[in-house]
Amino acid sequence: MTLSSTPILKMRMSELALLLIVLLSIHFTEFKIGVVKLSEIVLLLLPPIIYTRKLNKWIFYFYVLFFTWLVISLATNPFRELPELQGLSPLKEPYLITIGRFLELIACVNLVALVYYYMKGKPISYVTSFIKKIVFFSFFMIALNVIIYLLVINGVLSDSKVVNLTTSNYFRLKGGFVEGGPYGLMISFVFVLSFFYKSRFNPFIRIVLIATIILFTKSKAGMLLLVLWGVIYYYKWIYRKIKSLSVITFIIGGIVVLLSLSKLGAVYIEHIKNMEQYVLQRPDDTNLIMGRIAGSHIAPKMVVNNPLFGIGLGNYPIERNVAEYRKFIPYSPPGKTDAHGLGGIMQLLVDGGLFILFLFLIILFLLIRSSIRLKNNLEVYFAVFLCFFLAGVQIYFLYPWVLLGLLISLNEKQKLQA
Repeated sequence: MTLSSTPILKMRMSELALLLIVLLSIHFTEFKIGVVKLSEIVLLLLPPIIYTRKLNKWIFYFYVLFFTWLVISLATNPFRELPELQGLSPLKEPYLITIGRFLELIACVNLVALVYYYMKGKPISYVTSFIKKIVFFSFFMIALNVIIYLLVINGVLSDSKVVNLTTSNYFRLKGGFVEGGPYGLMISFVFVLSFFYKSRFNPFIRIVLIATIILFTKSKAGMLLLVLWGVIYYYKWIYRKIKSLSVITFIIGGIVVLLSLSKLGAVYIEHIKNMEQYVLQRPDDTNLIMGRIAGSHIAPKMVVNNPLFGIGLGNYPIERNVAEYRKFIPYSPPGKTDAHGLGGIMQLLVDGGLFILFLFLIILFLLIRSSIRLKNNLEVYFAVFLCFFLAGVQIYFLYPWVLLGLLISLNEKQKLQA
């Protein structure tokens, strides 16, 4: 079955509803009612529909993990310094922000469950057909955003919410995300999904997606994820080739890769090294004093001080203002909340400590081990699920959990159908 043979008119209503929820979760992360994402509201209202049968053990493990994280955080919050932030929604105040983050995580697990239970009992061909539809409609939406981007930079449109203009006419495609970096990561997610099936359209789709990440989103994280996926997916072939190389060729290749990666991160390295000087020069620059660069200074101190149980679920935007952590970095501006932007794995470590991170990794390890034992080749997809959180995706972003729902479903079907 090709992409062209799966039009929206041929879908059943239940399948169409699932597809719309999945696309909402993937592409419209900033579509909100107040400060709450519409996709999360939908997913939090779905449990009565989802759980009509026995709870899958992997989904149960994630519920237990996140509930444990909530209990530990609420129990330790009274012993923490939680500065008040000005001009924010009450939902982002101490304690409420912890509960809010917990509900976001529950929405993620509900999405896993929704995908899993819908696919349960259906053949592998149906699952891959559904993945094709996700890729097809995602590609259409990405292509539409690229067209809008080209119209904006050529002056045909004066402005668009899908394009971000930074300093000196530096345009970046951001789609339904806050900036180009996260959008590029999402596009790399669609790129990964295209490997679940064979289609004559795939080479074209993949080329367009890669070009969009590099040329339009200018997402270093998205490029990094593409590299990681290439290594994970082709690791056996790469290993055979490396074994056949001479030592000198191997060393030269390693140097080239290291130089490429260092160039990719050169801007961040420079800003991190000279952060204090830049803050003195631009104390009101929110892009500087908040986000990934500031987080690279603040988050490690939090880990050192709270190694076992972390600073508490959702507490980073508040705790980052404690003088001991921020040092020379200014207090959060009124009406603004911060995120360290270092990805979901770092978030597990900072907010949950080694305990929560260990439990999360154990669950993934057990899933990967089950895939290897079944010899269904899904372990590479479980590994890339983890890589999204290493590359910068926050743990409560919904779209990686779509992948997990598909993987748990396929993992129980014994083998992956090409």
